[in-house]
Amino acid sequence: MSQQRIRGIVDGRPVVMFFFLAYAFSWVGWLPVVIGMGEPIRTLSFVAGGFGPALAGAVVTWLDGGSVWAWVRQIVRWRVAPRWYLAAIFLPLLVVGLASVAIVLLGTNVDPTVLSGRLSLVLGSYVFVALIGGGNEEPGWRGFALPRLEEWYAPVPATLILGVVWAFWHLPQLVADPNAVYSFAWLVEEIPGIVLRVVNIVGFAFLLTWIYNETESVLLALLLHAGINTANSTLIPLPIEAITGESFMTVLIAVDIAVWVVAIVLIVGTRGQLGYDTTRNAAGRQETC
Repeated sequence: MSQQRIRGIVDGRPVVMFFFLAYAFSWVGWLPVVIGMGEPIRTLSFVAGGFGPALAGAVVTWLDGGSVWAWVRQIVRWRVAPRWYLAAIFLPLLVVGLASVAIVLLGTNVDPTVLSGRLSLVLGSYVFVALIGGGNEEPGWRGFALPRLEEWYAPVPATLILGVVWAFWHLPQLVADPNAVYSFAWLVEEIPGIVLRVVNIVGFAFLLTWIYNETESVLLALLLHAGINTANSTLIPLPIEAITGESFMTVLIAVDIAVWVVAIVLIVGTRGQLGYDTTRNAAGRQETC
């Protein structure tokens, strides 16, 4: 197929093509994780697959005749009001605080004293997530797909579409467990947890839409993404072994409740606009969905 024909297809449906390539690049990259290969291949596969959305964004931008350099510049757009950096720090802490209350209401005792001494764990996790554990997805999801979806849909449905696609993009990770016996019974047992994590991811998409729309900075979305993942894994006031073990489902339900409370407040508080400026964005974006 000629490059001109490929560009014609992309020009007609750049977001659809982006979604297809993001899944293709990542799912192929994660194949060693899914089939349970050992280290270091498993870790390398996990990291490589996580760059699928960013790679897809760059490829589709180029094929669509856009400026890859302009797309890259928004990734490092750091000149935004200081309050947005505070928001990127505060929102994950708010979610964890609300989740901790929900954990107690669900019948599990929390122990804030276990958080002492976790500073190095928090910082290490934050840097890892920002660079290769989640934040590296943002040039694709928020940097490419979201602004184009919002040209066709209002911010709430645009976020729902992106959130669902983003959530199911994680599917190989959600079902991959090297210690599991892969069978129908095992899959049925895992379905509740998978559903809760999908709900969790879709909820977080609203927080990321809000901060991206307010700043048009992928960097801020990246920082918020890193903060969310780090807070959920290290700042829940329970022993780490409890978060990943016997209390996992309780924590997951509590975080789901917390993130959707925050998401609904943002939707209501912004009257469904989630920071989207129709006049500013209409002037700066001419691509089609």
